Amino acid sequence: MSERPATDDKKSRIQVSLGFSSFQCWKVDKEWRRLDAGSKKRHVDEFVKAVEASYGPDSLIGAFSTAGLKADTDFIIWTRAKTIDQIHALGRAQLKTEFSKWAAMSHNYNAMLKGSPYEQEDKTFVPQSYYKYLFVYPFVKTRDWYLLPMPERMRIMMEHIGKSKAYDMVRINTSYSFGIDDQDFVVAFESDHADKFVNLVQDLRESESSKYTERDTPMYVGVQAPLAEILADF
Repeated sequence: MSERPATDDKKSRIQVSLGFSSFQCWKVDKEWRRLDAGSKKRHVDEFVKAVEASYGPDSLIGAFSTAGLKADTDFIIWTRAKTIDQIHALGRAQLKTEFSKWAAMSHNYNAMLKGSPYEQEDKTFVPQSYYKYLFVYPFVKTRDWYLLPMPERMRIMMEHIGKSKAYDMVRINTSYSFGIDDQDFVVAFESDHADKFVNLVQDLRESESSKYTERDTPMYVGVQAPLAEILADF
């Protein structure tokens, strides 16, 4: 996942894939919750095993509970992998489990990881541990944004990045969905401080770049925990 292109040329750097990312938003059928404890445990164990078996040392998987935080989603599985085939393999493995007969993805957001045209450091695309909270949403820029000259976009984004740097307790992960999903980007923030994230978003609303936002919803908030632990709550 941390592989870098052989050249330092910016155009080449931002075209090279550093991997792929997927945010699966799952909703559990209420009827499944009424099954006996033994059956549910078997279903959970099989599902967790299928998820864990789909990934290797060059990938990362995290689970986040959205209980009490989002009505149409019960938990999120965030995966980062070297190839899109690994994400596809995960989906196939999940479909073969008994649990998948009782749960479905209410939303699923796919994107590619690569360098930013506005920053030289690809600091977010290395497998690493997760923070306590995940804040994630699909993001679409207006078409007028893409018609601006690159120097003008750079100027606007420098203000945006400058405001973000005041919140070093929040990790920003931006991935690119052009051609592989309905949005332009998937933006995922991580932090151990939910209140700081609220303040960051409020500050960014006052930046010039916000004029070029077409859509940045739905917003999901999740609390990191082992997948088996999350499913044991149902």
